Amino acid sequence: MKIGLFIDAYAPSIGGVQTSNITLKESLEALGHEVYIITLHAVPRQKETDPYVLRLNGGIPLYIKGLKGYRLLIRYKKFLPKIESLNLDVIHVHTEFGVGHLGLYASKKLKLPLIYTMHTMYHCFIQKNNFVYLKLFKKMITKFIDKLLKKLINEANIIIAPTQKTLLFFKDYYKIEKNYQIVPSGIKLKKFYSTSYKKEEIDILKEKLGLKDFFICLYIGRVSEEKEINIIIDYFSDFYKKNKKSKLLIIGDGPNKIKLQKQVKKLKLTENIIFLNFVPNNEIGLYYQLGDVFVGASLFETQGLTYIEALSASLPVLARYDTALDQVIQHNQNGFFFRNKEEFVQNLNILYNDKKKYYEMSNNAEKSVHNYKQEIFAQKIIDIYQKAIEENNNK
Repeated sequence: MKIGLFIDAYAPSIGGVQTSNITLKESLEALGHEVYIITLHAVPRQKETDPYVLRLNGGIPLYIKGLKGYRLLIRYKKFLPKIESLNLDVIHVHTEFGVGHLGLYASKKLKLPLIYTMHTMYHCFIQKNNFVYLKLFKKMITKFIDKLLKKLINEANIIIAPTQKTLLFFKDYYKIEKNYQIVPSGIKLKKFYSTSYKKEEIDILKEKLGLKDFFICLYIGRVSEEKEINIIIDYFSDFYKKNKKSKLLIIGDGPNKIKLQKQVKKLKLTENIIFLNFVPNNEIGLYYQLGDVFVGASLFETQGLTYIEALSASLPVLARYDTALDQVIQHNQNGFFFRNKEEFVQNLNILYNDKKKYYEMSNNAEKSVHNYKQEIFAQKIIDIYQKAIEENNNK
């Protein structure tokens, strides 16, 4: 089968959607399928060496997600010959913006089945973020996104949601009856396993970053408003008052970083709350080994891929309660939920002081994510493709 995955930004950009597509591509290829990524050029532009990654020129910069690499593609016709030359059997879009609608355009012109995966609940994002342009043009932007989403939902043969929460949100908001399927994103778990790394290389990295002999609370991901890292910093500062051998490590980039660094400076915790820049996808597994517990406070996750990655690295998770995480975190087994500062500090104290409980939860963590293996994910997606192709042929 020849498959086209359409996404606005791809590696080296980092994010849950990009990671999911990298995993999907590799998993489908392992099953013998031919997979093409159709995306825009990276920013800054780099020469593409993978013949199965088709990078398109053009596009207007779009910072709706607060990350580099997102652009709005507005001219589709000129790209059609390139896409037609791939002889695709199915088109699978992972974005609501330019490249996603290029996929929609190509599916119509080439009479190919269209699959659409809903990764982001933009309405929650818009309500939460404080970017000036979002404040000034909130209604206009919401209307614009609604138009893009409705078009994709109406035209797609099958729509994939990663969680029940995402599915219910879209069905309730748009009230469009379609063929919806819930398929949690798969993850290449092996690179996160602690057994994939030698103790010596972990210790060297800890020494380099000044983390050796400290209890490390770890966050990895986008550093943007909706991730609410400010809450983690605030709550950790309370925990730190009685636990001086602890540090908070924040890995990632995004528009909220400078603001958070100012918050840390005001708290006089620059030695114990550390920021690291973007880490390449092929190295990120090692950086998960730096943590003792993984922390997060976002209420806008569609699935929480970084939590799954952390669990596969045997890290207990301390997460702000969100229904999207009900299938990922089992409270008091592979992690804890918190709803306020008191619960955060209380549960973190358990993980810090109760070694028996910590190792029990660490052991449970890795076992709890086996269902997210990329092989299981890939086969579910192939079944959906085959169903869509069959229905498309019978039209």
